[in-house]
Amino acid sequence: MSDWYAENMIVGCGNPLQTDDGFGPAVIAELKKLSLPDNVKVLDAGLAGPHYLFTLMAQSDIPVKKMVILDIMNFGGEPGEITRVTPDVLSPGAYTDPHSWGLREPLQILAEKTDIVIFGCQPESIDISQMDNEADEAEFWVTESVRKAIPKAMRLALAEVGVDYGTTIASQGNLQRERAGS
Repeated sequence: MSDWYAENMIVGCGNPLQTDDGFGPAVIAELKKLSLPDNVKVLDAGLAGPHYLFTLMAQSDIPVKKMVILDIMNFGGEPGEITRVTPDVLSPGAYTDPHSWGLREPLQILAEKTDIVIFGCQPESIDISQMDNEADEAEFWVTESVRKAIPKAMRLALAEVGVDYGTTIASQGNLQRERAGS
C-alpha cells in the first residue's frame, strides 16, 4: 500500500459512467500524462474507493502531508465552476459518495495529520452516460462545461502541491523530446 502514497497526493473521485461524476477520474487521467516530482502521486480513487481510501489513510503511519481531492460537488454554481473547500467547512451529510457514505468524518479524522483541500466542480449532469460507447474520442463522458474545467482543475491541484503547471507541461515536452532523441 505504500506505493499508493506520497508526501503530496492528488486524488480523483467519481464514476466515469455517470457523465460529470467522472470529473475527478478525468482530471487524474490528464495529470498522469505529466512528468511530476517524486513527492507527488496522483490516484483515481474511483466510485466507492474514497470511503475506504480516506479511512485507510487516516489509520496509516505513512506521512501524507498534503491531499488534494478532485470531485463533483453541488454547491449551486454554474456547471463547470470550481470551488475550493476544506473538510472543516463541510456540514454533516454535505459530502457523500453515491452510496450515501459520509466522507466528511473520515476526511476530518485524516485532516488531523494531513492538510486537505477539496476542489469541487459543479456538475451539469450525473445521469448515466448516453454517449456512444464506441466513440474513440471520448475517454471520459463528462459534459462540455465540465470538460472545459479540467485544465483549470489541473492547475489548481498542482499549485496546491507546489508544482508549477507551466513548468510541468514544459518538462513533459522536454522529456518526450529526449526520449525521441531530439
